Amino acid sequence: MSTLDLFRHDFVLSIKPEYAVPIVMGTKTVELRRRFPYGTVTGARIYVYATVPIQAVIGYATISTVEQHPVERIWELYQSVAGIKRGDFDEYYAERSSGFVIHLIKPTPLEEAIPLAVLKERLDFTPPQSFAYADDRFRQLVLGS
Repeated sequence: MSTLDLFRHDFVLSIKPEYAVPIVMGTKTVELRRRFPYGTVTGARIYVYATVPIQAVIGYATISTVEQHPVERIWELYQSVAGIKRGDFDEYYAERSSGFVIHLIKPTPLEEAIPLAVLKERLDFTPPQSFAYADDRFRQLVLGS
């Protein structure tokens, strides 16, 4: 384990399927968030939990950078790669002056999604409202190591 790994926090993100699937397929290269730990170590991994109706971890990607910008600037810079319509974007960021852009690389879909029932049984997992930190047990279940 490198020194970087000691400070790296991996995350589980709850994401609607219409945004989650394109992330793990590599067609959506940024994830937009109202809140996210600024200063996240480059190289941290996000595990993508697709919400209803999928309700499963479907893959993961690596964070290359995290940026914070005023909301309108996020739209200007990332509308072409964020995979979100303007109305949904405005609704998501309503009453927020700034937000976060998580740049993603190395998207990896799982060969078999890990359903919520399995996550609950093995890890006592509850899907996070926004994000949660992934512990070693979570990583081992997803990565099979």
